[in-house]
Amino acid sequence: MSNKQLITTVGVGLAAASAGMLARKSLQKSWEKVTNEPAPKDKVSENTDLKEAVTWAVVSGIGAGLARMAVQYAIDKRKSR
Repeated sequence: MSNKQLITTVGVGLAAASAGMLARKSLQKSWEKVTNEPAPKDKVSENTDLKEAVTWAVVSGIGAGLARMAVQYAIDKRKSR
């Protein structure tokens, strides 16, 4: 693997990870506005019921995954031009 390919691969990975983190932070803020409670952080907390924890896990997982996938898709599409 050449240096250019390595730099590109690392850059794509960092961009995808950053998009996932940004999406998760945005989802946390949205969760707080909708529920008037902070997003669950600790699955074994006494204040978090199972339904809320599962809902948060699904919403945040899908949101972060879609953001990473969108960035990866956009970069791959741009590279193929």
